Amino acid sequence: MKISFIAENDWANVLTEYSYCLNKHGGDIESKSICFRPHPFNYGIQHDYDLEKCNIGQRLEAKNWIEGSDVVIFGEENHPLEPNYKTLKEFQNLLGIDLLNSNKKLCIWHPGTHYRKNFNFYNNHPHRDKIYKHFYAIDLYRLSPKTYKDWPLHTYQYYEFNYNKYINNFKKKLNSKPWTVLHIPSNSNIKGTSFINESILKLNLDSSLFKYKALNNIPHSEVIQEKNNSIFYIDQVNMMGGYGVAAIESLFQSNLVFCSTHSVADAILKLTGKYELPIINLGLNSEDISSTLSYYLNFPEDELLLLIKGIGKWVEHQYNPSNIISTFKKILNE
Repeated sequence: MKISFIAENDWANVLTEYSYCLNKHGGDIESKSICFRPHPFNYGIQHDYDLEKCNIGQRLEAKNWIEGSDVVIFGEENHPLEPNYKTLKEFQNLLGIDLLNSNKKLCIWHPGTHYRKNFNFYNNHPHRDKIYKHFYAIDLYRLSPKTYKDWPLHTYQYYEFNYNKYINNFKKKLNSKPWTVLHIPSNSNIKGTSFINESILKLNLDSSLFKYKALNNIPHSEVIQEKNNSIFYIDQVNMMGGYGVAAIESLFQSNLVFCSTHSVADAILKLTGKYELPIINLGLNSEDISSTLSYYLNFPEDELLLLIKGIGKWVEHQYNPSNIISTFKKILNE
C-alpha cells in the first residue's frame, strides 16, 4: 500500500511523523510526506518534500508519488467550516492535481477540536461522498462522535516504548536535586507563558529543591535533552483546553506534564463516564496554575513514582507503534 501524507503548518510535522512510523514498522506500507508552510518547530523527522523549497524536478517527483498512491491523507487545518476545502484546493492548484475527483482513497484529517464541535456539519458536507474517511486528532480527541467514515487516531509514536527504562529514568531524575520545572513554548504569546511565569513567581520556589527553566527558540535536540532532564513539564494554558505534540513528547521523556485540559476532560466524562488523562489539568488562570503546581510539587517521592508508573502504563498501551500500524491497516483496508 502506498500512502501520501499532505499537510501544512502543525499538521505537516505530525503527519510526517506518522509517515515515518508507517515506513519503519508498517511492513508492506510505503508512505511519503509532502508539505507546504510547515510549522518551524520541527520535531526531528524531515519531510520528504517541502513544496516551498522543492525545485521543479522534486515537485514532479512529489506529484508522481501522489498519483501513484492508493491513499491520500490530507491535513485540512485552518478552515474547519470551509465547504470547498480551501486548503485542499490551494494544494491542488499548486501541483495541478484534482484529488476530490480522483480514484484515490482521499482521507481528510481535521484538528480534533474543530471536528468535535462541527461534527454534524461534516456529516452533511457537500463533498461527503468524495471523502473516503474523516480522521480527527490529536490524541484524546479520538473520543469525538464517529460514524463508519469517521476515525479518531492517536498521536504518532515511532519507536518501541520501554516501560522499565521509562521508570528507571524517572527514578534517576528523582535522585538529582534540584528538580527541574520546564516550559518550552513554540510561541510564548499564545501558549500562556506570561500566566505560567506569574504563577511560578507566586510559588517562591526553594532553589535548593526546584529550578524553573523557561526556554525559547532552541534546537529540537536540545528540547529533548531538556525534557529528559526535567521532572515537571508545563505545556500551555489556553481557552481551547487541549494539548498537543509537545506534551505527548514530554510524556515520552518521563515527565509529569501539566496543561489546560478542561474541554478534553469534559468530552471524556460525557462519553465514558470516567476521567482518565495522562496530562494533569492546569486550569486557566494564575491562581489555578499556582495551586495545582504547589500540590504536585509537594508530593512525596514515593507518590510521584506511583503517579508516573500509572502514566507510563497508559503511554505504553496507547503509543505502541504496532497499535498505530494495525489501526491504519484496519481503517484503510475496509
